[in-house]
Amino acid sequence: MLKRLQDDFYLAMLTLVGAMIVFCVTPYGIYRLYSGNYIVGIADLVMVTCAIFATRMAWRTGDTVKPGLFMALVFCFGAVLVCINLGVDGLFWVYPFLVFIFFLVSPLKAFILLIAMLACLLLFASWRPGQVFASQFQMLSFMVTTTITSIFAFIFAYRAQLQRRELQRLATTDSLTGAANRRTLNDQLALAINEHQRFGRPYGILLLDLDHFKLINDNHGHKAGDEVLTGLIPLLQSMLRQSDRVFRFGGEEFVVLLADVKPADLAKLAEKIRAGIAQFLTAPDGSHMTTSIGLAMLQQGEDWEAWLHRADMALYQAKHDGRNRVVAG
Repeated sequence: MLKRLQDDFYLAMLTLVGAMIVFCVTPYGIYRLYSGNYIVGIADLVMVTCAIFATRMAWRTGDTVKPGLFMALVFCFGAVLVCINLGVDGLFWVYPFLVFIFFLVSPLKAFILLIAMLACLLLFASWRPGQVFASQFQMLSFMVTTTITSIFAFIFAYRAQLQRRELQRLATTDSLTGAANRRTLNDQLALAINEHQRFGRPYGILLLDLDHFKLINDNHGHKAGDEVLTGLIPLLQSMLRQSDRVFRFGGEEFVVLLADVKPADLAKLAEKIRAGIAQFLTAPDGSHMTTSIGLAMLQQGEDWEAWLHRADMALYQAKHDGRNRVVAG
């Protein structure tokens, strides 16, 4: 869900920039052609066409990275061409482009593109004095102001990027254990269903529950229980592959999602986790914790709710059979 919201946000930003280019640049392009300045007029209309094409591709494919980079490169090249042909009159267009670029690509890429664009203008102005800038002082002032503007735009965009990442972490991570949360689990299970249906990729889940965990909270307090849960995650991760994901399902229940796994390997891993917890995870009084695990391989034509329900029923059976055991669903 969160990723979809982020994709929609980037798509909206790219669309906004594309629309502004179309509505702001098109009249100037037509005017340039009418007044006989064909090079600038064609450059303006090419930028408009590319903006429309990139926006359309982003809407069709859902990918905003490649269209955004394409638009950024075209705009930078077009801005240089316009400045070379219009001189001082074209320099004013550089400032809105400084802002546009940071909406299209990552802050670092945008900053590199802008520095490259300004360097090209500086080299051309040095080669052809008087064609772009009226004086050396004007060139120096332009370079200083655009560089400062680029630096501040980079800082603002980079801070916004860090804040988005932190918001994403807070929205997708359980604050206590550091495992992914229930919302992220739902999204990942839906993604697994899609990949299994399209490519036949095998998936399995483990649903585990710490046995008699309520007694820890009752006898030692919730803080002691939280410390046990916090210590469980690194223990689980030490027994899993880097690609395997751990989610907090609720309370003392956790889900492990595994891709490209065979049923026999899933059962072996579940038993390994059960034994590892019994050996290394301890309660506040020093006794060893145990866990019950229900496992389920994804079946053809199954939705994620049914898949998760089978694992839940297997976990219930493991609890009913005496706990500290693995049951396949």
